[in-house]
Amino acid sequence: MIVKKIAAKKGTGSFGGLANYILDKSNDGAKAEEITFSNCPYDNTEQNIAFIQSMQSLNQRTTRDKTLHLVVSFPEAEKPSYEQLQDIENVLLKSIGMAEHPRLSVTHTNTANYHLHIAVSRIDPITLNRSDPHRDIPKLHQKAEELEEKHRLKKDNHTPNYLLEKAGIVFKPKQHSKPKDIAIHSGVDSLLTWIKEEALDNIKEILKDPKSSLEDLHQVLADHNLELKPRGNGIVIADKTRKLFVKASDVHRDLSKGKLEKRYGEFKTSKITTTPKKKFGRPVNEYWKRYQELSTQKRSTKTEELRLEKLARTMIREQLKKKYEARINKIKADPLINKRHKAQAQKKVHEQRKAELTALNETFSKKRKEIYSSTKQTSYKEYLMELALSGDEGALKELRKQKQEIKPDDKVLMHPKKEVSHSIFKSFISKVTKQGNAVYQVGKNSTVTDKGDHLKLSLESKSDEAMLQSLKMAVAKYGNTLDIQGNLEFKKRVLMATQKYDLKVNFADPQMQKIKTETQTRADITKTPKKGMQR
Repeated sequence: MIVKKIAAKKGTGSFGGLANYILDKSNDGAKAEEITFSNCPYDNTEQNIAFIQSMQSLNQRTTRDKTLHLVVSFPEAEKPSYEQLQDIENVLLKSIGMAEHPRLSVTHTNTANYHLHIAVSRIDPITLNRSDPHRDIPKLHQKAEELEEKHRLKKDNHTPNYLLEKAGIVFKPKQHSKPKDIAIHSGVDSLLTWIKEEALDNIKEILKDPKSSLEDLHQVLADHNLELKPRGNGIVIADKTRKLFVKASDVHRDLSKGKLEKRYGEFKTSKITTTPKKKFGRPVNEYWKRYQELSTQKRSTKTEELRLEKLARTMIREQLKKKYEARINKIKADPLINKRHKAQAQKKVHEQRKAELTALNETFSKKRKEIYSSTKQTSYKEYLMELALSGDEGALKELRKQKQEIKPDDKVLMHPKKEVSHSIFKSFISKVTKQGNAVYQVGKNSTVTDKGDHLKLSLESKSDEAMLQSLKMAVAKYGNTLDIQGNLEFKKRVLMATQKYDLKVNFADPQMQKIKTETQTRADITKTPKKGMQR
């Protein structure tokens, strides 16, 4: 379990805006599951949001943000019960003295990691002072550790890096996550990611060669449509055709200006004009091309449909205007109606016109929402996810380009040589994640996460049927010989299921195969009928 405090952008945002985001109102709440208000007097969502905002407005002294946004994220395939989530939320907020503050809590299911958003008002409901708890992050991490133990959840590391360093434990320094996040969520690599994937190996070869020159380095970069350029006090690697660049030392530490000049002497820019072999950003597959075409089509359709909507709205409004003007003029011109009755009749006509205009505006407002919804732009990854859900294995393969590791406590079925299979089981699929993981529902509380090169199991402890279905999937994808990764208890369950259902499965693990063979031999002996005595 990871607890993260989301910083509010300076001078922006409101409780209402954050509530709309975590309730996923723009998508009719598609990714929101459990919605809970705490310390609020109403049953209605909008009334509770208005209540929290009105309470926050009572504090006019502070200019800082009045809402604390926490995200509690759980490991892949772990989903605590509603009661556990309630306890986790209460204990965490109690640890920072904000348990009595009004708040909104929403669970999201749109990623591989089930997570809980908590939007809590910082304004104390009694004193109306703004709460800013001292050392809130260490307190939250400490409670998270205790809650993992209490609810028997998978454990994450909550120890700060500086304490690990003091204890002599080596940890990886924090990397810049923004380019990586963009690549993960959009499916379009950042320049830094692309250079590391396409050019870094060649750059390393040049840097390892003691006889290499700066010109050799320039040539490798030129082959990828890149160049080294001075910028400020340092050096950047820039795209030759676009205004894109990254810090050279972010690609490799030996590319800093100081290290390059120490090795090659005074830095000189490249004069190479050869045609590059590779270019960043060039469409690399048919899916990207189709996605771009679809995006262009959506923009064109939206523009045209909104134009027609506006034309129809303007025309009908004009017709209404003329209709009611004619009625008013008719009343004014009628000599048989006295002045007082004319005023009453005109008032009634104005009310009718207002009601009809209101209904018209509502109709066209609904129409505009439908247009925006049907032509809404999606990211490249979301486009691939939709295709994968419909059974497109090529789209799934494209999503799985990002490498995924097997964690020590994962329960896994895979091919002995880690061969990849992008086939999917459409009848079991419940969702596809941005990493290309197909999640199959094989029981009430049992899932199988298909990552291409392995199946990760999260099964109920007593569900033999879920284990049977998981093994059948593994055999269909990887063949009759499987590599089983996991703890001893999990391996025992696999062996028992293969024996119980007489599955023709062999194991890459010699010990498991030995047990399976011996068990099968004993079973065969038991089944063989003994010959009777002859008289």
